[in-house]
Amino acid sequence: MFKKIFDKENNIINFLIFSLIFIIFISYVQGYQCKYIKPLICKAPIINSLFSENGFIENIQSILLFLSLIILFTILKHLKDETYLKVFILLKIIALTYYLGEEISWGQHFFKWGTPEIFNELNNQNETNLHNISNLLDQLPRSLVILWCGFIPFIFYLVRKKIAFKNELNLIFLPNLKLLVVSSILLLFFLPDFIVDKMNLHPGHYMDGKDIVEAKFYDILTFNFVERLSEIQELIFCFYFLIYSILFKKNFKKY
Repeated sequence: MFKKIFDKENNIINFLIFSLIFIIFISYVQGYQCKYIKPLICKAPIINSLFSENGFIENIQSILLFLSLIILFTILKHLKDETYLKVFILLKIIALTYYLGEEISWGQHFFKWGTPEIFNELNNQNETNLHNISNLLDQLPRSLVILWCGFIPFIFYLVRKKIAFKNELNLIFLPNLKLLVVSSILLLFFLPDFIVDKMNLHPGHYMDGKDIVEAKFYDILTFNFVERLSEIQELIFCFYFLIYSILFKKNFKKY
């Protein structure tokens, strides 16, 4: 029976990874076509809604976060004497609840209430959330998520080869090697853009009213031809959290 459960969970993980790669591929093709070739299909509402506010990509993110929270609550319910794991899962639930709340503006996207006056004054998108109030509230959590989902799994994997860690630490940092696939995808979409931006390598798109030829090279290298690259990165975050939650639950059963 347990073998069937584990096989089912493996199939779910494989399906999620395939779905992530497929969505990214579609976004890649759509972005390149609509930026450089510009066929008429790019004007179709279904294409324009992919990256729009409350569009397909953002709704997928919300669903993935919600499913992650359900699994984490299930894990928390079954934790008894594992104090450290309890604290960690509780913190993760709080963090993902905040992430989901901010993603849907704490329900405003669905229930369409008017933005309170204080948020109208402070929020640059006039929404009921905190991350659009200041760069710190947006970029600091984002940087921590990139660190957790992208870099820490690889760092822990390399250190684990030299040092034997307790099962609890393996569960917390890298419950399964399949997470490295998602981390690799995230770093692929993060590092080139980060390096080019920080080293100020991009020449810009126009000079004296003419296109700069090298701009296309840097746009392709950094995936900045994809509409709203940040949304792709956030989509990868959400896939990571769901896959992580499933793998944590699966491997927790073994210990």
